[in-house]
Amino acid sequence: MRVLIADDDREAVVRLGILLRSEGHQVWSTQDSLEVGTAVREFKPQMVLLDLEMPERDGFQVAEDLCRDYGPDCPVLVAVTGHSTPRDRARAKASGFHHFVAKPYDPEELLSLVALFTPASS
Repeated sequence: MRVLIADDDREAVVRLGILLRSEGHQVWSTQDSLEVGTAVREFKPQMVLLDLEMPERDGFQVAEDLCRDYGPDCPVLVAVTGHSTPRDRARAKASGFHHFVAKPYDPEELLSLVALFTPASS
């Protein structure tokens, strides 16, 4: 599966990339929320793991843009964030996120979520 990681925390990007690659997933990452749209166009991910709190544009805005631009062809959007209040979760859903994962996340649970959307041929 092709997975895009977008998080301004370099260490979080590296750890998550290692975890996903260890399971055979193709990974592209960015620490810049302004680059997510370009990364989606070029890499064509099946899933985007997106932090909500990023400089320039937050994950809510990025998700709204992706949903608007791709409609039913939008990749699966997963909020991966340390902000997990009921309000954050409701806003993420309203912004177009399909799933919500609170940091610190359980690596096995995150891999199970990714596996749900991994095509059989990946």
